[in-house]
Amino acid sequence: MRSSFDDPLQLRAVNAHVFCSRLFWLEYVAGEFVDNAHTLEGSHVHRRVDKPGGAMPAPHTPDESAENEGDDPWHTRSLWLSDDTSGLTGKLDLVDLVDEGRVMPVDTKKGKPTRDGELWEADRAQLTLQALLLKAHGYRVESIAAWYHGSRQRVVEVLTPEMETWALGHAMSARHTRSLEKPPAPLVDSPKCRGCSLNVVCLPDEVNALTGGGAHEEGEIRRVLVPDHDAVPVYVTESGTRIGLKQNMLKITPRRGSDMEPAEVGLGAMSQLNLMGGVQITTQAMQALLRRDVPVSFFSYGGFYYGRTQSATSRNVKVRIAQFKQAESPVALDIARTLIADKLYNARVFLRRHLPQGPESKRVLRKLTRIRKKAEKAESAEQLLGYEGEGARQYWSHFNALVQADDEAWAMQGRNRRPPRDPVNAMLSFGYALLVKDAQLAVEAAGLDAYLGVYHTAHHGRPSMALDLMEPFRRLIVDSAVYLMVRRGEVSPEHFVRSGQAVAMKTHARKALIAAYERRMTESVIHPLFGYAISYRRIIAVQARLLARVLTGEIEEMPNFRTR
Repeated sequence: MRSSFDDPLQLRAVNAHVFCSRLFWLEYVAGEFVDNAHTLEGSHVHRRVDKPGGAMPAPHTPDESAENEGDDPWHTRSLWLSDDTSGLTGKLDLVDLVDEGRVMPVDTKKGKPTRDGELWEADRAQLTLQALLLKAHGYRVESIAAWYHGSRQRVVEVLTPEMETWALGHAMSARHTRSLEKPPAPLVDSPKCRGCSLNVVCLPDEVNALTGGGAHEEGEIRRVLVPDHDAVPVYVTESGTRIGLKQNMLKITPRRGSDMEPAEVGLGAMSQLNLMGGVQITTQAMQALLRRDVPVSFFSYGGFYYGRTQSATSRNVKVRIAQFKQAESPVALDIARTLIADKLYNARVFLRRHLPQGPESKRVLRKLTRIRKKAEKAESAEQLLGYEGEGARQYWSHFNALVQADDEAWAMQGRNRRPPRDPVNAMLSFGYALLVKDAQLAVEAAGLDAYLGVYHTAHHGRPSMALDLMEPFRRLIVDSAVYLMVRRGEVSPEHFVRSGQAVAMKTHARKALIAAYERRMTESVIHPLFGYAISYRRIIAVQARLLARVLTGEIEEMPNFRTR
């Protein structure tokens, strides 16, 4: 059996553990990492010390080595040291020669020291362990220092035996946390969470609210911080378009004779790239997108979602282990019941908002409520499937009446697909393909396997978990976008083409639907459970994270998402 000392503990991991044990677990056990402004700025201020350089004489012969290098005191940058006895390893930003053979580790920090001008505890622990590594290699160390870039200040502290014992205690505590199967509980109302890059993964206030770990009242939960909120999805819908790379821009060149204008899009302004039909993209452009973690999704011209490329899948293997363990378990059925009940609830909300008041609308609303309550108590996936189908029949008959209210050209022939046989079904199928794409991105970002669901059965090429996750959102996002497009006259029957029984969208309809879908995804709503304003795109990401927490056992029940 391997001991905790067989896997060396990184010194920066101890720094993270002192800052927050949950952050440490998520980053160094689960493998989660997300950049934010603080981490990017930290990388920037480290750009010089991250380059190896300088001189590092052997222990106890500094004067002799210094003579070899000249009269200036020596220092070395980016020095990696390990010690098997203590089980520690880490990279030292800088090691300075102090005098008479004494050396001092100096770490670079992007911020400022404490108000008292001292080292932060996390920094002190990391630097003390750096000093112990140097001692283990025979160097004499009597002080430690940090260079705080924010205040352009070097803070030096004398190393004491008490500090060494204290820092080793933190290392031992970090090893204990590393052995845990679940992450430690989140901090409660901590100001540290605001700037933490893993806030969107940790969901501290949301998890505390669901587990009773914080004394939150309605509306008190802090909004999840959204990274890269300025970056937007980009869609290229015209076959024959070529995409290449021009420095840090994607150069989009339409086919000859097209009405489209050439365009250039900055890589940093793009959250995802979606290609419809026969769009060509160069290897250089693909590599640049992968380097920036920008996923590229591929669709058929008609909107069928083929899949996507991305730089790497989530490293949080513990989530996938839990997902496979829970497949077809009572936990999976509980989650499925919640998702389908939410779908039925939100379908009722959609009809309540748009159906004219009268006996018929009251009848169908009551019917949907009864079906939803039955679904909440379903004893098997087969029973749940029956309730879902019963609710769908009620919903689609009235959705059809809504969209063709003023023009029979929008009449639906029931819900049909592959191929869609009327314009409304063509738009719905295309919109659901877009939603599958976003749900799959959220599911995989949460560490889940998109192809093993809790409700949809495993089937070749079917992203079952993404289909599960999107169930409560179908009516709120896609159906709502299609209905409003028809009502507002953003599309007309002339924007569709019929071939045999199949109906497909022309370019105008496709572009209009993409625009309507993206408007809906970026629309802010008040989260019914947590009480803060958040976009639908972020809600899907949050629900995916919470679903993963149910599978790993961190929270007991899948939280509902029901609109009012």
